Amino acid sequence: MYEQYWGLTEPPFSLTPDPRFLYMSRAHDDALTMLHYAVTRNKGAAMLAGDIGLGKTTISRKLLETLDPLQFRVVLIVNPILTPTQMLQEILDQLEVQCVSRNRQVLVQRLHLALLEHYDRGRRVVVMIDEAHLVRSATTLEEMRLLLNCQMNDQFLISLLFLGQTELPPKIAKVPALDQRMAVRHILKPLDVVETGEMVLHRLRVAGYTRDNSPFTPDAVHQLHLASGGAPRVVCQLADNALLMAMVRKQPMIDAFLMREVADEQQGVAA
Repeated sequence: MYEQYWGLTEPPFSLTPDPRFLYMSRAHDDALTMLHYAVTRNKGAAMLAGDIGLGKTTISRKLLETLDPLQFRVVLIVNPILTPTQMLQEILDQLEVQCVSRNRQVLVQRLHLALLEHYDRGRRVVVMIDEAHLVRSATTLEEMRLLLNCQMNDQFLISLLFLGQTELPPKIAKVPALDQRMAVRHILKPLDVVETGEMVLHRLRVAGYTRDNSPFTPDAVHQLHLASGGAPRVVCQLADNALLMAMVRKQPMIDAFLMREVADEQQGVAA
């Protein structure tokens, strides 16, 4: 709606996890490096946790871009509210393995055979569980841990990646056998004020912005960081609304006053 006014070719602050728009702060770069290390070095299980809106899902999509499809077959679980049997069935379905049985032992045997088939082709299966803090039962987590028993003498046949909010680490801790297998774990931190400004400009550049300076003044970025707490998702929501409001008012820049007004409106603060 405001793209022409700001000289953009597409919306810069969409909330979809498009890796093109991922601003790699130091925290995000560390998280991506840790997950990539866990998968490529065959560490078995890894966990990435952090508050809502910090970019865990976008990092996971960026990770998928870096993995060679000839070496890795990725199963992405985006709805983890599944029973152990349903989880096994979902993994098999995404691996395009036909198995109509609901018997756990049959499902596990068929999955183990599928993992071996991929191994023989030089590929390893990666199961990525997004929103893993929503897994309801410890039994499901224990079932996932048992998948790590599918291994050769010198390596795992499967990698498990758990991504979730801050409730995830204590939930994993309640399943000691899985917690002890968690070879890599990382907590994602919010952006600082400098990174907030850099992220905004990065996303604008990707969306076609060519002017020398950001349309957000330094004071506006400071207000943006205060209002968002450094959470990229909230930064995007506020920045998007600020661009729209500035266009409506025909302002060439977004200053601290406008940014504060946008933040107050989103938080429901009366004028």
